[in-house]
Amino acid sequence: MAVSICNINLLPKASGIYKVRDPLGEVVYVGQSINIYQRWKNGHEKFAIIVERYGMESTIEWTLIPRWLLNRAENAAVAFHEPELNARTPSVV
Repeated sequence: MAVSICNINLLPKASGIYKVRDPLGEVVYVGQSINIYQRWKNGHEKFAIIVERYGMESTIEWTLIPRWLLNRAENAAVAFHEPELNARTPSVV
């Protein structure tokens, strides 16, 4: 599923990885959280730069993942998409 970056209230209150896509559909950021909704509701550190660079038409999509698998799933997604806003590849635990 995916929602506009303006509609964070529609994000799930569950663990998973999320991908932010620009208006052209390119993945620009990948992250993980034990509660995706709370991660964005509490003010994501990349929110301002995403809006500045890509606009409010950006979307957040997610895949629900058990907590124990979050690091590996995020690592795989970052390695696959090589998003512009991910500074480094997260460690595998």
